[in-house]
Amino acid sequence: MSDPSEPTPAAPTLGTGAERGLDPSLEEMRRLGYAAVDAVLADQGRLSDRRVARRADSPQLLASIDEPLPRQGLGADSSIDFLFERIVPAMTRVNHPRFHAYIPVPGSFYGFLGELLAAGTNAFVGSWLGGASFVTLELVVLRWIAEAVGYPGEAAGVLTSGGSLANLTGLAAARERYGPTGLERGVLYVSDQGHHSFAKAARVLGFRDESLRVIESDHEFRLDCRQLHDQIRADRHAGRLPMLVCANAGTTNTGAVDPLDEIADLCAGENLWLHVDGAYGGFAALSEHGRGLLRGMDRADSLTLDPHKWLYVPMGVGCALCRHRELLERAFRSDAHYLQDVPRHEVNFFDRGPELSRPARALSVWMLIRSVGLDRLCREVEHDLELARLAETLIAEDPDLEVVVPTSLSIVVFRHRLRFGETEQQRSARDRLLVEAILEDGTLMLSSTDLGGRTALRLVVMNHRTTESEVRRSVAAIRRIASAPPT
Repeated sequence: MSDPSEPTPAAPTLGTGAERGLDPSLEEMRRLGYAAVDAVLADQGRLSDRRVARRADSPQLLASIDEPLPRQGLGADSSIDFLFERIVPAMTRVNHPRFHAYIPVPGSFYGFLGELLAAGTNAFVGSWLGGASFVTLELVVLRWIAEAVGYPGEAAGVLTSGGSLANLTGLAAARERYGPTGLERGVLYVSDQGHHSFAKAARVLGFRDESLRVIESDHEFRLDCRQLHDQIRADRHAGRLPMLVCANAGTTNTGAVDPLDEIADLCAGENLWLHVDGAYGGFAALSEHGRGLLRGMDRADSLTLDPHKWLYVPMGVGCALCRHRELLERAFRSDAHYLQDVPRHEVNFFDRGPELSRPARALSVWMLIRSVGLDRLCREVEHDLELARLAETLIAEDPDLEVVVPTSLSIVVFRHRLRFGETEQQRSARDRLLVEAILEDGTLMLSSTDLGGRTALRLVVMNHRTTESEVRRSVAAIRRIASAPPT
């Protein structure tokens, strides 16, 4: 009981105006918003004239970027200036029209606009109760994506952070089909050209290393169906449980497309789950050329796609589609006391993937498709494929370079020709030196890989900003730098 002689403590007061809350006035928010967009557009407007990438070490970057933890705010104008003066100039520009390394992530203005609106509305898209309208929008976008690539529109799906998480999502659904026996005796099959994320997903989901069978690819770096069939038979004879085949709709190394129809026939006959990793090449189905190469992709039990690659939306949007809704939801279904108000008869994306808190990833895809239309996107993909074939032709004309494998999608794989009296190690060293010299030059960026114990160079075209003149400029730079005497 309180002592009445003691003074009554003053009630706590809440700050008002500038003392409370983080948002400036509407007028100031509008000014800063324009300033931020103007800074982005000013940088993008000079993109083709900028270096694609540069080497940097951590001490150098820390000296430029690190600063004491601010106790008092330095202001948004200062922060925008700091970003574009110190951080952006040192970045690798994966949206550059001459970024030909790895798999480009080009983005687009309409995708950026959708991302901006997603951040501004700050929607929660993990559950129906948390954001029913945005959940509905994502379902619409998933149906659009499925229809665009020829996959069943009634398939269940979820937008993920990228292809790695989409591969994990498909494998998790497959694991549900086989139950605990799958982890005990199950076997998973993947090409030696398969993406590293598949093996990582298998480990995360509890499969032992010996559960993974890596099947050699053929001379075109496609999964060898005869070897696959023989390995499945051998595993059955040994008392193992063949479960799943991961096929590639465009490998990261060479762009090779596995014989999807033949693999689908084999999986149907052997009662195996077919997962198709189309993170790189799946959206090539938007083009007439790509649809022919990807025949059979529509038969997959689960499918990985990456809208932030060949659908030109900003980084951070992958897609997992699955024919078997009940298995997908069994793999990820969540129950907790604090979720008891969530309507379970509606779609809750936390039941279709590992995330509860999810942003409105669909908004960038929706904004792009709705703004420009699918036909325009189809033409852009077709144009990328044509430019890759042009790059292949131009490289093949150089007497010192050779194309390693015919270009199937948009990855041109080439290397130095072996000179008389030269060892393979010496030739490979010239490949590696060329990659470094090109990086130092800054006109473009390539990446290298290993194919059958031999180095190879990769030139990828996957950018709606890339034109014929940019491709010619890139190949001319490659030839110029390759012919320069070593320093």
